[in-house]
Amino acid sequence: LVSSQPVGKTARTLLGSGIAMGSLAMLWSYFFLAYPGVAHRPILLFAYLFLADIGLLSILFSKDRPLVWLSGAAGIGAFAFLALWTNNNLTTGVLYVALSSYLVFAILHTALPLVLQRLRHTAVPWWSHAFPAVTLLLFLMPIFNLPEVSFLVWPMILCVDVLAISLAVATGLLIPVLVVLLLTFAVVGSWMLRIPISLTGLPSSLSLLGGFAVFFLVASVWASRKLLARDQTKAGLGHLFGDLNVPGNSAVQIPALSASLPFLLLIMVTLRLPVANPSAVFGLGLLLVMLLLGMTKLFSLDVLAAVGLASVLALEHAWHLHHFNFAHASGPLTWYLVFAALFTIFPFIFARQFASRITVWAVSALSAPLHFFLIYDAVRRGHPNGMLGLLPALLAAPSLLELFVVAKTSLPNKEMRLSRLALFGGAALFFITLIFPIQFDRQWITIGWALEGAALCWFFGRVPHPGLRLAGVGLLVIAFTRLALNPAVMEYHARAATPIFNWYLYAYGVTIISLFAAARWLAPPRQLVLGRNVLPLLYTLGTVLAFLLLNIEIADYFSRTGAPSLTFQFNGNFARDMSYSMAWAVFALLLLIIGIHKSLKPVRYASIALLSVTILKLFLHDLSQLEQLYRIAAFIVVAIIAMLASFLYQRFLNLPAKETR
Repeated sequence: LVSSQPVGKTARTLLGSGIAMGSLAMLWSYFFLAYPGVAHRPILLFAYLFLADIGLLSILFSKDRPLVWLSGAAGIGAFAFLALWTNNNLTTGVLYVALSSYLVFAILHTALPLVLQRLRHTAVPWWSHAFPAVTLLLFLMPIFNLPEVSFLVWPMILCVDVLAISLAVATGLLIPVLVVLLLTFAVVGSWMLRIPISLTGLPSSLSLLGGFAVFFLVASVWASRKLLARDQTKAGLGHLFGDLNVPGNSAVQIPALSASLPFLLLIMVTLRLPVANPSAVFGLGLLLVMLLLGMTKLFSLDVLAAVGLASVLALEHAWHLHHFNFAHASGPLTWYLVFAALFTIFPFIFARQFASRITVWAVSALSAPLHFFLIYDAVRRGHPNGMLGLLPALLAAPSLLELFVVAKTSLPNKEMRLSRLALFGGAALFFITLIFPIQFDRQWITIGWALEGAALCWFFGRVPHPGLRLAGVGLLVIAFTRLALNPAVMEYHARAATPIFNWYLYAYGVTIISLFAAARWLAPPRQLVLGRNVLPLLYTLGTVLAFLLLNIEIADYFSRTGAPSLTFQFNGNFARDMSYSMAWAVFALLLLIIGIHKSLKPVRYASIALLSVTILKLFLHDLSQLEQLYRIAAFIVVAIIAMLASFLYQRFLNLPAKETR
């Protein structure tokens, strides 16, 4: 039947008979599962299945154009049998035999398509990549079904991974590498989940995780470089979120995923086990980061630096939020500083190689600011003192040094130079604008955002990079949202004992000044962000926040002494109600004056609307609580306000001056 070239009807009959006999022999192995005497003898049973499988596969060599589908059908039959036997009959005593059998069948069905390609010049079918993945699923079953799993399973899993990657490189298809990557770390994660919570088991599990992480990172980067060499694609962040079916994208995404998955498993270990000392976990993280940065340098895969920073930050925050102990703060603080410094100095060491690349420089500039919360919290809780404002001041020094180095570096590309200056200048301003908010403590995050936003708008006038302006306006909008649209902001800190000059005036006042200052620094022609004029937005937010502060100060002044937080009430207290009305009227008149002086219709309309609301409040609410004499006085006050507004309109808006805005 396996003679070189069968021809004619007789040959087709012989071929069909051979396929039928081989299929029947494989189906007969399923029948043996019903007999415990045979099912519990895996060597005999698997040898029979292997012979039946070989018989079917040998038919593939009988023609110049073999029936490639037969390889897939035989593989499905063999691996379905192995899965069924594993689920019903696997025990610890026969585990070695089972694992070896899985590996033998994986090698057979993975290597056969490559042999056919070499001998018969056939294309490797896409489904041939599924057999290594199915084998990994078989390796996953003992981990869930058996109380103990031998360490021998891991070298065999590594062999399956090598098979899958070899097949992927030979066929130029990287998606199967992604599949076996996910399944391998699923196996490792499942094994780590079985570690008792009372025991850490960290040395062996972390060594195993580190070994597979290094293997997959090196293998995936090596395979990706081959594909990128054919595709002539530059690896960047844009490819990280592109279509996986595009070779250039997958060549970036798979190394990034192989780098991030070990960190996900480390986070899982950190969240599940009582890891009081993070040195083992962070040490493995440091090894992976150094390997990532080394791959970034050797293969110019810039995205790996960004993936490494994001992964390290996630790991550090996971441990810090669940296991940080202020009594042992020095160790974690040292690790945070080491990670921040490592990413920061990396591109400066290889400045010539990364001269035309922005991703690694962005990672360098953002590393220290993104680590700041961890560093600040470790210092605040572990080493409390009254001079915490020195912490951002100390961190600002290296940032300014980096900015100085970047400013002194000559680059032929002007846009690249502006980008670097914007990144490191923004990082330096981040620490500088945090000095006073942290020292005075109250609402330091919001005030820091506001000051940083205004500082970035100021810096945009010196370094005209559009990212500075966009980030500055974004931070100011966030600061406004936190103060104006977050009711819980009143409960973050207790009311101050001093009226008017309190933390409300400090927090809201600094943010208001920042909004108006940013609007001033973004005066035309610098006012366009994403094609839109942001000056009306900034002035509006500042005005709304000022009006809100006015009401907060009135509410605080009249709130009950000793109350933990202020409340807004508009009845039951004549002095408070009249204070609201008078303050609103004065605020409306100020808006009107500004609107007339600057020829701003929206501001005038807003002032008229607020003044109308104030008058309605006086007539419908405040006057009802007054006696006859005070009611006459209130009418006089209302008349004066209305007459003053009318005079301003009559005096100034009838002039022929043209509206400018």
